[in-house]
Amino acid sequence: MKLSKPQAATLALFAVLALTAGACAQSPAASTTPDANPGRSFGSPAEAADADRVIEITASDNLVFEPAEIAVAAGETVTFRVINDGNLVHDFTLGDQATQDEHEAEMAEMGGEMAHEEPNTVTIPAGETAELTWRFAESGTVLIGCHQPGHYAAGMKGQVEVQRSA
Repeated sequence: MKLSKPQAATLALFAVLALTAGACAQSPAASTTPDANPGRSFGSPAEAADADRVIEITASDNLVFEPAEIAVAAGETVTFRVINDGNLVHDFTLGDQATQDEHEAEMAEMGGEMAHEEPNTVTIPAGETAELTWRFAESGTVLIGCHQPGHYAAGMKGQVEVQRSA
């Protein structure tokens, strides 16, 4: 079947739009599904149904997380329910210092316009809530941060103290 130039152009436009929508789509469920390479020193993604508890965190336009300090036990699976009570977009990135630095650089390069596909990061639009479920394997400190342009540098960060289980 031969397409006219307008038909071919329309078909090409729809193909580009479909690919773009697929690349930009993110649902909270996507962020909580275990990935094929969970070998992170700070733990691994988990299913929300496997969570031992839910911890609510508020992300505010004052560029803080509340609470900013959280304690969990090694081996515990936690769902973080992050509530954006402001008018700005925020994100929630869980990881070690190298992860935070890498994500900060990526977001700065992209101007904050980045689809989060990693299981340790969620974007929370203004007035919305997102969830991220994580299993903490080892004791130590895991950092949280918001990497929307300027937020991390302004202090929008916190930490999860993973305590040795009894």
